[in-house]
Amino acid sequence: MKDLENFISENIKKLVPHYDIIDLKATVTSSSLSVEFFATVNGKKNQCFQMIDDGLFTEEDFNKFSKDIANYARKLPDFNKEGLNKYNIILK
Repeated sequence: MKDLENFISENIKKLVPHYDIIDLKATVTSSSLSVEFFATVNGKKNQCFQMIDDGLFTEEDFNKFSKDIANYARKLPDFNKEGLNKYNIILK
């Protein structure tokens, strides 16, 4: 899971360059994905979809970020191709 953490840590900076905490949840299957995160910036906690609505990053950039996470997770040796793969990542 450390590899996935490092991957997310590097890529989240494209959406949220400066953060105090990222709390990310992802569910990935062989054919679907769901990603959501909360970013605490300067002591204020923001939900990713609200950040899109507020214009902090685009929906297209978020979708690319989500797909990149799913594609990376699918290549991990412990990825369960037949079931749900749930990840909870906290970055500080």
